[in-house]
Amino acid sequence: MTTVRTDSQTLQYGRRRSNTLQSAVGNPPPAPLKHGDFKVLNTWVHEPKESSKVIFNQSWWPGVAEGDVLRVTALLSEDSSGFIFTVPKDEGCSKPTLQISLPKNVADVFGLKNNTEVTLTKVNREEYSADYIEFTFQDQYLGRNDMWRLGEHLVGQCVFVEQEISFIGVIAAKVQNIHVNGNKVSAGYVTSKTKAIYRSLSAKVTIFIQVCRELWEFAGDGERYNEKIIHSFLPALFAKWREAGTNHTVTIVLISRVFYDESELEYAAGPLRRDEDGNWYKDFYKVITDLEVINDWKPTLVDLKDSFWAFQRDILFTHHYHRAFVESTNPDQARLVGRISYAHDGPILEALNLALNPNETHYIDRSLSLTGAATILITPGTGYFRVSKPLLRLTTTRMLDHGFGLDLVCLAKRPLHQSPILSFRGYEPKTDKDGKNGSRTADPLWGGDEPPNDATKLEKVTFWWEPFWIGVTFWDRQMDLPFRRGRFIARAKMHEIQMLGLLEHDVLANIEIPFLPEIRDPTSTPPRELVVENRALTAAEAEQADMEVFVSKESPRPLQSTRISYPSSSSGTVGTLTHRSSMASERRTMASQRGSTASSRIAPILESPRRIFMDLPREGNDGLIPSLTGRSTSPSQSSMRSVRTSVPSAFMEGPITTSETASSRLAKLATSWFYNPFRSMNESQTLRSKDLSSSGGQVMPTPSIRIPRPSTIAMTPSASISRSPQPMAILHSASGGPTMSHAYDEESLTPRHGSFTRHSPLNSPPRDDMLLGKRRRATLTSLNVPLSSSFPSASSRANPSRPQSAVPYAQSSLASRWQHVFPKPVYKHEVKWASMVTPACLPLTVEHFPSNAELEFSYDVFSYDFVVDPSEMRSFMVKAPNVVGTVDQIHRAWALVVMRGMVAVRLAQGFQFVIRPRTAAASDGNAKTTRHSKSFLGEEDATPKPGGAAEVLLSTNDPVYLSMSNEIHRLSYTGEAIQVRRYVRKMPPSQPIDYECLIWPKLGVGYTELQTKFVSRGLENYGWNRLDMLVAGYEHQFNESLQCWRTKFVVIPSVDPPQVNTGPSGEKLDDEEIRLMGIDKLAEMFTKARWQFPDERGQQMTPVRFLPTTLGPVHSVMDESLMTQLDEIHAAGPLKKKMKSEREIADMPPIAIAKAMREEDGVPIKLHRWHRMSFPDSFTGFDFVDVSSREQGVEWGTKLLEQGLFVHCTGRHGFLDGHYFYQLSGECATVSTPRGWFNKPRHPNEDSFTGRGYNLSNQSRPSGISPKRSKRPLLLTQSMIIDADSTKKSDQAESVTLHHDIIQNPGTVFHFELQWIGSTARCIDDMIRQWGRTIEKYGLKLVEAYVTEISNIRERNPFQSCFPIRLSLPPPVVPDLERKVPDGTQITHYFEYALLKQFGFIVDIESTNLYPRDVEVQYSYRRAPFKYSQFVHRSGVAFIQVLGGSQGFLFLTNRLMGGGRMGTALKSRDPKPAVAAERIRMRLQEFCGDKAALARFYEEEIAALGPDEPPPLSI
Repeated sequence: MTTVRTDSQTLQYGRRRSNTLQSAVGNPPPAPLKHGDFKVLNTWVHEPKESSKVIFNQSWWPGVAEGDVLRVTALLSEDSSGFIFTVPKDEGCSKPTLQISLPKNVADVFGLKNNTEVTLTKVNREEYSADYIEFTFQDQYLGRNDMWRLGEHLVGQCVFVEQEISFIGVIAAKVQNIHVNGNKVSAGYVTSKTKAIYRSLSAKVTIFIQVCRELWEFAGDGERYNEKIIHSFLPALFAKWREAGTNHTVTIVLISRVFYDESELEYAAGPLRRDEDGNWYKDFYKVITDLEVINDWKPTLVDLKDSFWAFQRDILFTHHYHRAFVESTNPDQARLVGRISYAHDGPILEALNLALNPNETHYIDRSLSLTGAATILITPGTGYFRVSKPLLRLTTTRMLDHGFGLDLVCLAKRPLHQSPILSFRGYEPKTDKDGKNGSRTADPLWGGDEPPNDATKLEKVTFWWEPFWIGVTFWDRQMDLPFRRGRFIARAKMHEIQMLGLLEHDVLANIEIPFLPEIRDPTSTPPRELVVENRALTAAEAEQADMEVFVSKESPRPLQSTRISYPSSSSGTVGTLTHRSSMASERRTMASQRGSTASSRIAPILESPRRIFMDLPREGNDGLIPSLTGRSTSPSQSSMRSVRTSVPSAFMEGPITTSETASSRLAKLATSWFYNPFRSMNESQTLRSKDLSSSGGQVMPTPSIRIPRPSTIAMTPSASISRSPQPMAILHSASGGPTMSHAYDEESLTPRHGSFTRHSPLNSPPRDDMLLGKRRRATLTSLNVPLSSSFPSASSRANPSRPQSAVPYAQSSLASRWQHVFPKPVYKHEVKWASMVTPACLPLTVEHFPSNAELEFSYDVFSYDFVVDPSEMRSFMVKAPNVVGTVDQIHRAWALVVMRGMVAVRLAQGFQFVIRPRTAAASDGNAKTTRHSKSFLGEEDATPKPGGAAEVLLSTNDPVYLSMSNEIHRLSYTGEAIQVRRYVRKMPPSQPIDYECLIWPKLGVGYTELQTKFVSRGLENYGWNRLDMLVAGYEHQFNESLQCWRTKFVVIPSVDPPQVNTGPSGEKLDDEEIRLMGIDKLAEMFTKARWQFPDERGQQMTPVRFLPTTLGPVHSVMDESLMTQLDEIHAAGPLKKKMKSEREIADMPPIAIAKAMREEDGVPIKLHRWHRMSFPDSFTGFDFVDVSSREQGVEWGTKLLEQGLFVHCTGRHGFLDGHYFYQLSGECATVSTPRGWFNKPRHPNEDSFTGRGYNLSNQSRPSGISPKRSKRPLLLTQSMIIDADSTKKSDQAESVTLHHDIIQNPGTVFHFELQWIGSTARCIDDMIRQWGRTIEKYGLKLVEAYVTEISNIRERNPFQSCFPIRLSLPPPVVPDLERKVPDGTQITHYFEYALLKQFGFIVDIESTNLYPRDVEVQYSYRRAPFKYSQFVHRSGVAFIQVLGGSQGFLFLTNRLMGGGRMGTALKSRDPKPAVAAERIRMRLQEFCGDKAALARFYEEEIAALGPDEPPPLSI
């Protein structure tokens, strides 16, 4: 190692030598640096604007070469972690005195100041190559395709913690953590194998709080569980959110199940359901917060506390009485009926599925500022739940498809059984001999569907199933009782006894805990005479035993002997497995011995090896899990053991060490049950016994263990396994060889897909013990069991009190979907703050890939291909490659961009790249050995897969594998065509499950019934072929079945007046004219953003044009003039006019110009209407300007107006380009409107379309229209493809389909909708925000709106619903109303419309039944007709629908205006959208409930109607 210290002499000569030509020629080049060489330099700090990278003057350190990785640390820092950077190409330095300069953001993070000395060290790049990088991002929708491209963009760069990552010109994410070899570091180097974890600070979070009997019980510290939620857990969670700076949209729901007796059913009628045991129940849900972004949580916690107190009264008493009263059964008396369930009977899966329902249509109303979802369930239970098997299967499928997990927060202490654990009843699964339903059928959850034959008469049995998609947290914080090492912790709870009074405590003397059922298997326990002496212990001995159990030792006892650990024994030692005698006298005699495990009283066990099997007893009626494996010698002794007992000790081999391991260090701080790291097995600790499988080839949950002969054990009297806080010793035979009977042959060491050991990362729940970090090396080599033996047999069902040594392959393969979210293992005793504060997005990569045999037997194969022909491919979804070369090179370049586009749309749907496991990545040869059998897959499948997401599709040579839970896609290029192979798992079709419950919405006044279905909409029947054709450019239109992302926006005339009041020429304009200018600006931006294919670029595009009108949506379709213009736009875009040159117009007399304007292809001169005024023989400034270019047109219009050729109809304005009416004047005006433009001039009083005799109500039909007559379709929208990347910063095509209205009323709402798949949401968001800022000054507001009508909102999100506002006084019926209102006024719901207008609402969308019967109105963005007319508030914060009559309205807060979303850039004085909406609702509700106020309003409206037949205005 060389050390170089700069001094004045070195500085002087160093600088001179680097700047002279002679030295460059004469001196030999310096020797390259070695790893570890360092140099001290002076650092400057510069602003990131100057350069975002380190500026390094390489002349100060000869020998530095381009590409070297250097570490920068403070001079006197002992911390080796510092900032690293890659040396760039030496281009000289403009400042010779500069040695090294760091960007200010880097210097701030690492505490380096300007003009201080730092140490530069050359380091090995491999040692700093990041395995995982965790990113956080906020207020944006980061799609999975964006994540992939961002990861590729970072390859080869050095990153540091807290660094803001720029991507395509914007800050996309921030580095939160960097992991190298399992350790967190401050800086790292990104390689193509680095895995990225994306965590969202702006997610949709749903918090379920289970209300059950235990909620009002006391915890061990004297606090009720409901108080723990409000005073302890939720404040801690919200504090973490605040600390992390999150911006989550939160929904909080109370969930409960109430059981009823048969006698109560009539009174408790409603959505009653029956469980599998025949018990009647109803499920209740109360919404506390509804999709709200909340900064101050105190009021919400107060509401929650009030809801807890009122909850029992509401669901057991008030609800039933109110329901009976509403149904007019007039109950004699109010009754208290039903009983709240225990925690294990709660509607957990039902609530989870209700939360999943909105995600089935996640692509609709796609927020551009939210990413990800988190679900948290808070329960006072222990994590055990009884569930329905079909619902559990459906829930598991849906959780996998959506890529979500559940965070379960248990307020109770950790139980003595496995948790979380679900129990369900079902038939024993049969072996799937023909492979029809895939390899999962032997799993109790996925198999056992068909009831057995009547001849067998088998009953359903109880299965226990550990859900891998639940991460559990045990919240047992006690503020007044800090954790002490020697404190006894009770693990069993008896609520009834806890609640006894002081005087009744003598009852404790009579309590006797019954023995468990006798175990009849003579091989399962040692012989009676070998166990224990048949006498009671003395008090001193008992005291000594207690001391040994409950007091932590200062240092671990040395392990002098090999100890035996029985994984299934809750008592912990072999000696305490006392033989159960059937004689009552022996039981009574032994009762006193149950509490004693003093080792001095236990003789060594002398027995031959034998197997220990125990079946799970039949489930009792109480639903509690009994202790299953023998009498516990003392409650505390079991409590000292972890839920997962020391299983590895019986399986691992290796020397016994007394060195202080991490576990023993932890053991000094706490008893062993508390810190129980569930380690994965090392590679050397691979299981080697075929005894693990039974004769049928099935793995037993408690494997057979060979207990060494007595001669091999020298057991010390004091050695008690269960109370030792140290790791268990590893079992050896006398010879020191493996204790298992047989060793595998070499062939079996090839990785196979058998059951993974419980301690390997792939086997336990994601976000939980299964943490798939650096220990992933055990994933495929832990248990080399053939596939056929990877499922439990009937006799080896999971036992929650005896954790299995292996997780079934069916579960471990599915759980691997979350594998790459866990850089380090997470243990059960930890609080999972990471997933609850910043939920992780589904990883881009997965390592699991089925074997050839499984692919052949368990999957159906579908394939298609399409030829790559660049001349035929006109795709707007991919960027055409810029390549020059041979035909093959061009075709390959096109194939590559198309395949990247195909990958992007698959990532968006939740697919993951299949990559090589790290063990296989070391040598490519290993990957090939796993596929030595030839099958229908072909030989090419033996090619190794990429090592990371950034290695995918670097060329077209290697195929790409993408995987989902039940589907695998293989994309490859054959040299001519792109081939797609789809492997779809053979699965029994999942049936939808009907569900009924009662929900109290946020603004509701009681529980309302909800009927819904739980459906898994998998992608097995998705139109992949069509989508790939669209990507390739052989199709050009989105189909409804493609589930493209959809976001709808409305342009609303805002409450505030426009900020400008003059036109382009300086003329003063009114608010309406300014808003028309703003809409024209929007049309210009639409035109500018239009996508053009490469061969069309440079051509002039037809500008987008809107048709202004003052008529409402219904009356505008009956305006013949407007409909004719609409037909012209659809026919060929706006008509191309004859272009008169400036010179021609200058030479023409005014009469000739007027004549030219009247020609068929001239300026449309016709009758125009505006605000019930008629302008016959008029034309608009917009139409006139089309005569020439727009600038020239305005110039000539101004000149001709000054010459007197035409005048403004009202004389208010000069010539303006826009919707301003002009009439020819003087002699030029003598000629009437030519008929070439329209079939027939329209008379103002004509009744054919808009006359007052036309009745728009749905009771009558216009005369002359036959009921069978076909409707005339009217398409009122236009569609086009736009480019969201106007700055051309993106590396892909950012194309979006735009659907927009054509007819536009400045007083109502203008709509447009965006649709896309795989485009970068940030580009779309930036484009939308720019549009919003541009039109804001014109008095227009751009707001995100719901795609569907608000009355259907509950079908998509059951927890969200409209608030009904009834009219206490129905609107009056006015005879001949249509004759008293002005032309073009909507008479249906006349008074409701007037009332809403008074409260600041404007028409959004009219009900379909208000349109004429002979017209079928079509909108390309509207999928279903609207049942009710819909209004939106001018602030955009609320929508309302008109039901009519006394039913009044449905009110809905616009939750799409959440934090950071479009339309929320309000001024600081404005309230938040939800608060503003609530004020509007309360004012409206108060008004509608006031009969006197309503009567006055109706009278004023009738008085304002005026006389019949108002005369038409004509100018």
